Amino acid sequence: MDKVWKEIKVTLDSLQTADIDLVNYYLNEAGAVGNEIKYAQGYLENHPNLFGEIPEELPEDYLNHPVEVIGYYESEIDLEKLEEQLKTVGTVDFKIEVADLETENWHENWMQYYKPERISRFLSIVPEWQDNYEAAPFEQVIFMDPGVAFGTGNHPTTRLSAQALEMVMQGGETVLDVGTGTGILSFIASVFGAKEVLGMDFDPQAVNAAINNLNAQKNNEMINQLIDAQKIRFIENDLLKGIDQTADVIVANILPHILVDLFSDAHKLLNDNGYLILGGILNEKASFIEEAIETHNFEIYQKTQMREWVNYIVVKGDMD
Repeated sequence: MDKVWKEIKVTLDSLQTADIDLVNYYLNEAGAVGNEIKYAQGYLENHPNLFGEIPEELPEDYLNHPVEVIGYYESEIDLEKLEEQLKTVGTVDFKIEVADLETENWHENWMQYYKPERISRFLSIVPEWQDNYEAAPFEQVIFMDPGVAFGTGNHPTTRLSAQALEMVMQGGETVLDVGTGTGILSFIASVFGAKEVLGMDFDPQAVNAAINNLNAQKNNEMINQLIDAQKIRFIENDLLKGIDQTADVIVANILPHILVDLFSDAHKLLNDNGYLILGGILNEKASFIEEAIETHNFEIYQKTQMREWVNYIVVKGDMD
């Protein structure tokens, strides 16, 4: 019997890159193992991987078609939660459609489009089946199976957070990964030498995805030699509430209105000279986050931007 996949299609009346990215982000957060963006004229033309290529001329029916962002799922998702998240995407009107896909080859067909992703100067995420991948000098490689997890490092928020980890980590750190999702940032922290990583997420489905991905890493230690899976744990938890583990690095790649709720606990748990990495922030929310950073006695150490997304590395401020 063919496997039944769930297709969640979100149709929206916007061509803004930020809106499309945010809808795609929410579909990923809901557990998509693959995504597709259709009818988004102008979206790909601004993608950094097109290297200045001239876009093809599009037919009239394409130009008049609303944008579709599609996620593919192995199991049921919380549609009410997804709808509430989509309501935060500006003033965009949207429609959600759900369909079953009975095909045993969908995943295999999708695999051909999953390519190695260079997400920072020294780190690449490579599909597990490309175990003959030839790394460049000093390049570190994490092998991932997107059939186990959707977090593959290709979203700007993940890339920026990974680059921030590369920036601050020297090896031997204790790391807390808040809103871990598939656990990809926990694995990246391990690659950069963390002695202990605790990943946590409020969503039990996300925690299950992270644990499944961790088990996959343990089963492929011959491939993923850079990841010490024995030093990584995942738990279900609401931000940092009730956590007493101090850390040298805390990374949180979640939405701004949620980020601010962890600042007080992060300040208590962050060791002196430690770093708090904040991701998942649209540029239009930067001032809101910067005010919260100052209010909670943190100082901005570094601010980076990729397309419409920004990332902060912050440190504890002086107590004067």
